[in-house]
Amino acid sequence: MGREDWFRHTTWTDADRNDFNARLDRSRAGNKAQYLRVQAIHLAQAGYHKSAIELLDRLFAESPGRFDLAIAHAQRADSLAKLGHIEAAISEYRQALQAERDFPNVQTNAWLDFGWLVVEKRLTSLYDEVARVLQEFRSEGSLVFPALKYRYCAIRSLLADARGDKEVAREFANVALAEAAKEHSGLRYHSTLGLVGSQRGTFDSRLRKLAGS
Repeated sequence: MGREDWFRHTTWTDADRNDFNARLDRSRAGNKAQYLRVQAIHLAQAGYHKSAIELLDRLFAESPGRFDLAIAHAQRADSLAKLGHIEAAISEYRQALQAERDFPNVQTNAWLDFGWLVVEKRLTSLYDEVARVLQEFRSEGSLVFPALKYRYCAIRSLLADARGDKEVAREFANVALAEAAKEHSGLRYHSTLGLVGSQRGTFDSRLRKLAGS
């Protein structure tokens, strides 16, 4: 295993875990949070969400560097949502957003992921909170990729529909669908980076209905 592969395991056998823990123990204290977080990302991407959460819990307990807090809370929220623990995921997204307020130099997509989860699960009691979060965290450069603009416009469309504003819902639905249809990111050397891909399926029928209303 290469020098930088030991914290990127995509399996989590006893041998994998022992190797990671042994190397983590020998690593510099200032790097431990990053190693825990990166390993958690790889495990979550491989479907090991419970193990990813365990590593993030270690990060919070042992080495909670301020630059890792927002990202780690957002990661934990995503894994909790994947496991069906929606209320806990909502709480983690809120903690991620608060960490960004406390340390504005660290930015994540928690503001979009929070809204996406809420509208996906139709948690209507949280729609006003989502609207406030979108207004607070959207910045000039926060929607650089089609996938991000799609998520933002899809959420805005569904929020508008819920409050009965059909015109605004239609406007944002059409923009979202246009972003979903893009086949080029706009970047010269990374033409497929940040495209919508499989995200489209979540709200496609609802957006098409709103776009034609």
